[in-house]
Amino acid sequence: MGQVFGTPRRPAHTVTRTDRLGRAISLGDVLPESKAILFTGPPGMGKSRELDQAQELAARNGWTAIRVEASARDPLENRFTRAIKADLDKLRSRFGHRRVRKLRKTVRDLTQRARNTQHGAEVRVGAAPVQFIAKRQWDVTPQDDIGTTLNDFGDQLGELAASKDQPVLLLVDNVDAASPRDLAGLNELAVHLEQKGRPVWLVAAGGAMATSRLMAASDRMSGIATTVTNQFDIREVGPLSDNELRPFLTKPLDDARIGYQSAAIDNLLRAANGDPSRLRALAETALAYADRDAGITIAAAAAAASQVGKESVVLYQGRWNQCKDAQKDLLAKVAAQGPNGLSMPAETQAAGSGWREVDKARQLLVARGLLREHDGERVTIAEAGFQDWVNDYLEQTPAPAGPIQATQAIAQHGAGIAPAHPTGDRALVSKVFGTARTPVHPVDRVDQNAQPISLDKRLPTRTSVLFTGPPGMGTSHELDRAQALAGRRGWTAIRLDASPREPLENRVVRAVSQDMDRFRRRFGSGEARKLKKALGELAVRTRNAQHGAEVRVGVPGGFQVVGKRQWDAAPRDTVGSTLNELADHLGELAAKKGEPIMLMVDNLDVASDRDLVALTELSAHLERRGQPVFLVGAGGELATARLLGASGGQAGIETKVAHRFDVREVAPLTEAQLRPALAEPLRQAGIPYEAQAVDSLVKAANGNPSRLRALAGSALELADPQAGITAGVAKAATAQLNSRSRALYEAAWHNCSDAEKELLAKAAVRGPRGLSMPAESGPSAPGRWDLDSAGQGLISRGLLRRSGHHVTVADPGLQDWVQTRLGQSAAQSGIAHPTTPQPQLTSAAERPDGRHALTRDHGGRTINAKR
Repeated sequence: MGQVFGTPRRPAHTVTRTDRLGRAISLGDVLPESKAILFTGPPGMGKSRELDQAQELAARNGWTAIRVEASARDPLENRFTRAIKADLDKLRSRFGHRRVRKLRKTVRDLTQRARNTQHGAEVRVGAAPVQFIAKRQWDVTPQDDIGTTLNDFGDQLGELAASKDQPVLLLVDNVDAASPRDLAGLNELAVHLEQKGRPVWLVAAGGAMATSRLMAASDRMSGIATTVTNQFDIREVGPLSDNELRPFLTKPLDDARIGYQSAAIDNLLRAANGDPSRLRALAETALAYADRDAGITIAAAAAAASQVGKESVVLYQGRWNQCKDAQKDLLAKVAAQGPNGLSMPAETQAAGSGWREVDKARQLLVARGLLREHDGERVTIAEAGFQDWVNDYLEQTPAPAGPIQATQAIAQHGAGIAPAHPTGDRALVSKVFGTARTPVHPVDRVDQNAQPISLDKRLPTRTSVLFTGPPGMGTSHELDRAQALAGRRGWTAIRLDASPREPLENRVVRAVSQDMDRFRRRFGSGEARKLKKALGELAVRTRNAQHGAEVRVGVPGGFQVVGKRQWDAAPRDTVGSTLNELADHLGELAAKKGEPIMLMVDNLDVASDRDLVALTELSAHLERRGQPVFLVGAGGELATARLLGASGGQAGIETKVAHRFDVREVAPLTEAQLRPALAEPLRQAGIPYEAQAVDSLVKAANGNPSRLRALAGSALELADPQAGITAGVAKAATAQLNSRSRALYEAAWHNCSDAEKELLAKAAVRGPRGLSMPAESGPSAPGRWDLDSAGQGLISRGLLRRSGHHVTVADPGLQDWVQTRLGQSAAQSGIAHPTTPQPQLTSAAERPDGRHALTRDHGGRTINAKR
């Protein structure tokens, strides 16, 4: 039977999957612009199969594919090490022995953690019969924590790929099982591959919560989930339609010359409900009941559905037992609605102040594949057999099937998304607008005093500079501009990212070591040797030097009596070397050369408290010494607060050290600033556009340059070459981006605390009016400071936008998503009103979208607030 339909990993007929916009989600011969792709979806939908297809694609084209499976107990570096070692012969035959040698060394560095290499010397005095021997041994191995990272693998493989102009695919399956440390490593690798631009692609697969976990992994030290997950091109592997699944059954049956009734196929597809793994089980069982002459009949299909249902009972019980109380409550209500499903906004509203538990249950049940969402509002039981089991278990009768009343939100969901002219030319975006790191039309930002904030426009007033701002605003871009300034002036710039996976000192040692050739050219071999020694002092924490002595009595080569003693020659190097000493050495080089050296540290949000203490100490040290070495950092909204706390060391009470930073805020851009960043590159590229379209895209960007670039890219894909970007194209591009962003909205929402969800919901219902903080809850309201803390967390993650003490939802797409998800009265209840909800009448005129708000009276009845 397996020969008819193939195997789960090698099906007889492959289903071509598409996203909501009708585009294929599987990798094709033309690899995507993004260097990191993430396949996500509920269990059984075929995520691993997508990696299988990527592996087959690589084999057909002669590309290199290295595949691993994440593990909760085995670090990802270990998995990649073993996979690369197993493929070394293949890599040698493809790229040559000489080119693979460096990769082999990288693998060896990872597999040998306790090398403890030592040098030794001894002096022998005397001859037979008595000889005295003095010896000394010392450790010559730096601290192994400097070691190799996933980024090093990416660099080595990138060099090999570039040498032959052949892509390398790094495939990581089962991301759900990975540790937070490994997830942080995947985030870093995704960013690193994008920055390097080498032909290496990271392709990962995980469950429906994989995006949330990757986003959470980026906040391990600061409590701020950054937008680093946006580096992934997220492709949702969801349920398939009956038309998509039908060839999975009929094509293999036709090839095997097995008959079937069309109605029987329809029944099997209906029972599978879009789940390819369940359809396989039904199809193979139906073959066992097939008629010898007629093949798969209606009776065979019914028998197969019954048999698979019986076999699944133990799984149904297990799934139910894994549910929390709130999940069981929701499953019971959805099952009782039968095929009609349950309106989640109405259910959320009915829950009153307990709406968060209902919403959390919904999200987890959808992630587990037990519930299925429709249009963002209605949910049904994903599997008819499980629905019947729940109803039987609870002895409840499901409601009969009936017409489903689509709400206005459902009717409008996805409107205008259909592409007018899908060119699919993603490379055109970079050609017209430049890259995210080097835009064609950079925006010169100014502060509140109209002073430029970029270092290439205004040099620092202090030896330490800190760029802060919400995610996506361009703090890293300010380091790019500073690095470009250094390149033009011939200055030395050392750049690195902070990491939750290793100390800052290790990152500095690696960054300087990898740039040693440039130091040698610029400062001479002698100075480079001194710098290398300084790096060794920073890396080595325990030298393990030993002295020894021996006395030998007897005839050499014959009988001898040996007495020996050995002792430590050096105590533990607790003094060691710090970043301050390294900065002094760099300062001496800079002073001799008469040019500054910049040490740039990006992604401060993930830095540990220990690393931030090191940075505040370094900042104070640089100011005291007055040498031409500058520290330039970039981080999120809370970077200043965290540096203040770190400046107090163990006491945690801030000092004036952090005030030594020249803090420059990278704030949202105005529409006047964003408009030329969109219109000017279009004009230079000769692409026609309507002024109304540019205004629409700029407004949808809401001051975020990263979002504007994404909107512009969607518009270019949809635009007719002759008509260019019209108002209709701009509307479709905005709807398309919001649809693509749903996975990120879902992930960000899941990572919010209860208080943050309350506040985000309240801000969403207020629309552009927003709300004031913390005055919103009143001077003596319970939970007032919970509101304030929640607001700071949401602002730091870029979910809320602050203007003075006023906050609004930063992303208009997220605002619509929250409103649709929760319904209005649920959004209006919350932190400001933690007691029993009171009746609220909200007129359509007060609503930003003009729709009526559903609220509840004292008796819990739903009322429609009309004008």
